[in-house]
Formats: sequence, C-alpha cells, structure tokens
Amino acid sequence: MKIPQDKRIRTYELTYLIPSGLSSDESKAVVDQVEKLIKKYKGKIVQTEDWGKKTLAYTIQHAGKKYLEAEYKHLQIELETNQVQSFNRDVQLNQNILRHLLVIEEGIDFEVEKSDAEGQADAEIESTSPDSADQDVQDKVTSK
Repeated sequence: MKIPQDKRIRTYELTYLIPSGLSSDESKAVVDQVEKLIKKYKGKIVQTEDWGKKTLAYTIQHAGKKYLEAEYKHLQIELETNQVQSFNRDVQLNQNILRHLLVIEEGIDFEVEKSDAEGQADAEIESTSPDSADQDVQDKVTSK
C-alpha cells in the first residue's frame, strides 16, 4: 500500500492519567475531551482500555494539589504524522490530565510513496547482487 509522505498515518498508543477523585460524570467528560481532540486532528480510535484506579509510585503535584492515586486510560489511535505534535500539545494543555505518554506503536509500518529518483536508486541497489559487489571490491584491491 503506497501513501503520500505528507499523509502518512501511524498507529500510536496514548496512556493518560486523570485524578481518581473525579466523579464518574467528570471522568467521562475528560474521556470525551480526549476523544474530541482525536477527532479534531482527524484521528481514529482503534482500541480503548480502562486500566482502572492505581496508586502512584510517587506523588504528582498538579494545579496546586497533590495526587497519590489516578485513573489510567489507554488508547490505541491512528493519526497523520504531521498532526501528532499539535495533538500532543493539546493533550498536555488539558488541565484534567495529570500525566500522559504518546508513543508510536511498534510493529506496524506503512510503505511510503517514493519519488522516481529514489525508486530508481533502490532498483539499482537491488539489481546489484552481493556477490558481484564483493567481486568488484576484490578486483579493485588486487589491481592496486
């Protein structure tokens, strides 16, 4: 599958923490805000997981409060690569999210459309077998 380079879509994993003291309605509102951000940047949610409430390894101070517990949310999303920085910034600016981590999901690659010059260079490399390349090197070494 060939995709133009500026429209490359990758799969990312987004894990974020929200305060555990929020009511279920407030918690749902934060989740909705994140989903709206994904739609704003023309992304798609592939999978959603709620990891539940967990005790933090260390105290997080956020907006003048200290938090010892948080609710963990994990999403698998697809975004265009040119939208990721803006999306990440908007998630960071959300005051209801204590921490977040956005990483590229490993193991999923898409073939990017190459220009004609790059395609010809790759074809030349593929047409040169390793044995003939080794022979060329040996000929140059022995001729000196």
